[in-house]
Amino acid sequence: MFRLERTVQELQRACVAETEAEAKKQGALSALASIFSGKMTCDPVELARSDGYTGIQGQLAAAERDVLRWANWPQISSIAIPLLCSLPWLWYFFLRRIRELREAIGGK
Repeated sequence: MFRLERTVQELQRACVAETEAEAKKQGALSALASIFSGKMTCDPVELARSDGYTGIQGQLAAAERDVLRWANWPQISSIAIPLLCSLPWLWYFFLRRIRELREAIGGK
């Protein structure tokens, strides 16, 4: 999980650096126009919500989707493991209840 988050941070820094380099290359007026048009965004959450990005933005969107997908696993496993471990106990508990019911019906 931490490796995925670190990858997102590195890609975000690379995206910002690429955006700044492109802005310096195009000039001040062109950079200002691209900011207002929203052409180059480096917000990983916003990029992960939509598809169609290529290059560094596409990599950043994919990495953020991986982080979001793996973020739910600790909660799921913290519920699933105790449930799975309780299955043998529940099995024998219900077997005893069935035996008690059989004995009650049989009159023992």
